[in-house]
Amino acid sequence: MGPPPHPWNACECSAPITDDARAILEEMAIPQWMIALIPTAPAQQGEILRQMVLMADLAGPPPANKLAKRAEQLLIFGGAAQLPTPGDRMSGACLGAEGCTAAMSKYILAQLKLEYPRELAHMSDALANCQSSGELKNLCEQAARTGVLEVVRRPFAQLKPEDVKPGSLTIAQKPGGTHVFGWTRVPLAWNWSPTDKMAIGNSGLAQYGDRMILAQEYISGDPLENVADPHNDHGPINSRNVVLAGGRPNLEDPHTNVYAARGSDFVLVNLM
Repeated sequence: MGPPPHPWNACECSAPITDDARAILEEMAIPQWMIALIPTAPAQQGEILRQMVLMADLAGPPPANKLAKRAEQLLIFGGAAQLPTPGDRMSGACLGAEGCTAAMSKYILAQLKLEYPRELAHMSDALANCQSSGELKNLCEQAARTGVLEVVRRPFAQLKPEDVKPGSLTIAQKPGGTHVFGWTRVPLAWNWSPTDKMAIGNSGLAQYGDRMILAQEYISGDPLENVADPHNDHGPINSRNVVLAGGRPNLEDPHTNVYAARGSDFVLVNLM
């Protein structure tokens, strides 16, 4: 199968891929058009290649179905490969804060619809070409009525770790804005708890890394961790700097959880 049409303009570039990383990309059937978007900056190459080698072995129970499994693969590749923020489909200009929505739409939903046209026939084409978090939420709710997706709404204060599924997307509505991201298991080599899941997304904002990144946040169902962690007083999601080469986040450097605010609401989108 050839590369799909590009929903947005993006700078295509070709990065050198090591043999072990190439084998994993082939095993996961990562499309060539995504591989072509891997940044070529030498400063990023070592980190990207190390992360890609870890993608194939993930801890914990796998996603519930083939669509969620494929979404998880695409998500973790996007984060490991640091795919760039998509540009506006008309002008090519950076989408800024809505780059997070565009990334989930272009890199996950558009590719899923291309690979599973029969299963996702009732998913609106607009979901694969979406640049607004409000539009994404409305279209997901429409798709849920056809049985393509399941949409679950949780106020952040009521969110539980088991609500978050690998291969799912989240539209996180909070005071001051909305962020859209997806969830995957974590690499086995990180030696985290097998119940942990990490959020992968694209802020679209240069100060936070104008690209897809792994572990923007993480969530753990390990009750021992939640009790033992003196900084985990903001609910189940933890926003911290993560040592991507392995190990746990630095408990001496807590960050405020931006979602732990009155009015925060999570729209959980599960593939059926």
